[in-house]
Amino acid sequence: MRRTFFTALLFGLLAAAIPAVPASAAGPPCDKDFPARLSCWTGALADATAVTTVTLNEPLDFDGAQQDRRAAVRQDLRNLQVQIPADVHTGQGGAVLLVLAGHRLVDPDARIDRLSAKTLQDLGSCNAVCQALKHSSLTGRQLIGKKVGVGDLGTHTLAIGEQDSTDYRRLLLYALTAVLVLLLVVLVLAVRRSRVPAEAAVGALSAERSGPEEPEETTARLRPVPPAPAPSSYGRRVGPRTGPSRTAVVRTALHPQGYVELDHVLYRAVWTEPDRTPPVPGAYVEVTDAHEPDSDVLYAFPPAARHHARGTS
Repeated sequence: MRRTFFTALLFGLLAAAIPAVPASAAGPPCDKDFPARLSCWTGALADATAVTTVTLNEPLDFDGAQQDRRAAVRQDLRNLQVQIPADVHTGQGGAVLLVLAGHRLVDPDARIDRLSAKTLQDLGSCNAVCQALKHSSLTGRQLIGKKVGVGDLGTHTLAIGEQDSTDYRRLLLYALTAVLVLLLVVLVLAVRRSRVPAEAAVGALSAERSGPEEPEETTARLRPVPPAPAPSSYGRRVGPRTGPSRTAVVRTALHPQGYVELDHVLYRAVWTEPDRTPPVPGAYVEVTDAHEPDSDVLYAFPPAARHHARGTS
């Protein structure tokens, strides 16, 4: 919901950035003559990405000194959009403005005046709109029907004419790119934050299951070993061995209980020779199951001769 709101706000700001200048609202010195008016309206066109919209609410004269008029019509006005509302006739200046503009929107009930011979002489070159207005005045509906790059004002909601504005599209592309980059950054940050706890959990699990190659990581997260007994007793006497024995590696000191590794798994074990110093971590012992059927503690006995010899070599 919040993302949709900010996206709509962004498009609103872009739409507001496109200036719209009503012809009837122009004040001094913009209402001096046609060249002065055109200079005021096209002031923003120095920016290649800007589109200036002029709405004619009254007829516009093509007045001013001939030299100034001819200089005015030589300008590059591809980013100028002209709108002619219903029941408005353009006058010579409005017709010239429509010829020069890069984007043209007229209401079907508007009236576009014919270009006089003097106006045609000042224009010099004559495009398709100019050719359509050489012989007679036309309604907006008639001019739209000639397919000369004039759009219907009633069917266009954005400030673009029948000839699409590449500059407006460029602005829109930049805005969408910025939004996508921002969303991508937010997504990356969210993924990185969620990955930290997961990696910590995986690391703890791997440490508990690691083999004898990494004893430090294996024993770092073991439960605390009970305090060592008095020096006179290192273990618990349990009697003779019962059942088959297996060879295990001591991982923590057996005082009297500690941990041994058997098949890459750590088990609790108790040293069964109280009168003998228990083996140090890394040594081999023989382990058997406890006498008690519900006990999970193994009995650790001195290693067999072969393992003892290998461990002390």
